[in-house]
Amino acid sequence: MNITKFNSVSRLKVNLYLHIVGKRNDGYHNLDSLVAFPEFGDEITVSSSENLNLKITGKLKKELDINNNLIMKAIKLLKNNKKGADIHLKKNIPISAGLGGGSSNAAVTLKLLSKLWEVPLPSVNELVLLGSDIPVCMNWNLQRMRGIGDINSVVNFPGCLWIVLLNDGYKVPTKFIFESLSKTENSDEFNIPKFSNIKELLNFLKTTRNDLEITAIKFFPAIKTLLESFNQTNNCLFSRMSGSGSTCFGLYEKKNEAELAKKQLLKTFPKAWVKVAKIFS
Repeated sequence: MNITKFNSVSRLKVNLYLHIVGKRNDGYHNLDSLVAFPEFGDEITVSSSENLNLKITGKLKKELDINNNLIMKAIKLLKNNKKGADIHLKKNIPISAGLGGGSSNAAVTLKLLSKLWEVPLPSVNELVLLGSDIPVCMNWNLQRMRGIGDINSVVNFPGCLWIVLLNDGYKVPTKFIFESLSKTENSDEFNIPKFSNIKELLNFLKTTRNDLEITAIKFFPAIKTLLESFNQTNNCLFSRMSGSGSTCFGLYEKKNEAELAKKQLLKTFPKAWVKVAKIFS
């Protein structure tokens, strides 16, 4: 049997802002978020096989359930999903950390299997019911995500920055944070301006929020310490919590500034997961 193989990085997702603009009658929340995908993530390889198998490696493998994995649920959406494939996931992204790792894994696996099996991808409506972040994770452009995650549009930004991601091991269940929200009507409609430089982007981000931040800090107060730690680093342009937490991030203009910030953060949080990556590329 000739074995065909495809592989890809499965980038993590960062919410540069996240507004909750309403709750629908079906229980889903309407969102408005600017989503970016730094150059770091898990690694996924799919290869032809008679059976369907998922193998997980990496330091975080013990934290994942193979049988209840979002990858396996997503595969059911593909036509001819009775075909076989060996799927290898090397897990590098922290779990329940506000970085959309599971959604990115599902999106990338679907794209790779679509190629391997020569079948069409599921519709956006099918994807969003499996996970609100999955449609936006189908490509790595800077995007505005709206609705319940089913309306996505590319936002142009002519440049790049460096991001430092900090997670101290706290697992924050997304569903719990959404269920604990006391307010779900937080913002009106607005237009995202055209960005011609870094300053314009940063000025815009400073007018936005993460509406999950207050609730997340209420139940996980250590997140506030993570956020405040970025203010102690040199040359941090902007910082915020991503998604429902607990990962926080800071933006820096130069790589060496980001690397220096990483060293500073590790002095305060020696056991934390801290990564430097290029963003908007």
